[in-house]
Formats: sequence, structure tokens, C-alpha cells
Amino acid sequence: MKWIILFLMLVTITNCAVRHRPGPPPHAPAHGYHKKYVSYYYPDLEIYLLRDSKTYAVLRGGTWVIVETRPAILTPSHSYVIIEVESKKPWLNHSYYKKIYPPGKGKKRSGGKGKGKK
Repeated sequence: MKWIILFLMLVTITNCAVRHRPGPPPHAPAHGYHKKYVSYYYPDLEIYLLRDSKTYAVLRGGTWVIVETRPAILTPSHSYVIIEVESKKPWLNHSYYKKIYPPGKGKKRSGGKGKGKK
């Protein structure tokens, strides 16, 4: 009988684990809190990958166009910068990102080789 009670207590405790989510809970939004959206900015190409919607914002002829497929010009060798913004449209502040992340200032992607591999 002790083992059954102990087992039930253990199951109850493990199921009560709290998972941390950034920001306030959905039922009690905090005043002044703004959700952050993560995007990848490719400074060499002036392209944004919108992580949440899995779409790309591409500058074409002075106008931003949203496309669902990866632009052919974007290859794994291009560098990128991860940005967190309060808007779903990071390209609205493009002049700012272009200034602080000029071409050649992004992170290079690894060539798929892990540690210790040649």
C-alpha cells in the first residue's frame, strides 16, 4: 500500500513541473510588455527570414515583397544576423539594420561539420 501511495505522489509531482515561457501568461498580459519576434537578416542580400511565419521579405525595385519560398540567390554560404524586434515587419526599420549590420558583418554558417570532424 505504501508503494502505491508513493508511486501516485511521484507521478503527481512530476506532472506538476512548470515550464517557463518568456513573457506573461496568456490569461494575464502585463502592461507594457511587448512580444519579441525573431528574424534572420542577411545583410549581403537585404533579405529577412521571418521565423514565425517561415516567409522571406525581399527588397525588389524599392518595395518589400513577402515570398513563401527561399529566394534562389540565398545560399547556405551567406552570412546572417539574428534580430529580435517588437514588430512582425522588421523591414520597416531597414535603414537602421542596414547601418548597424553592413554587408559582410553577419555570422557565417558552419559548413555542416561538427566538432572534431574534418
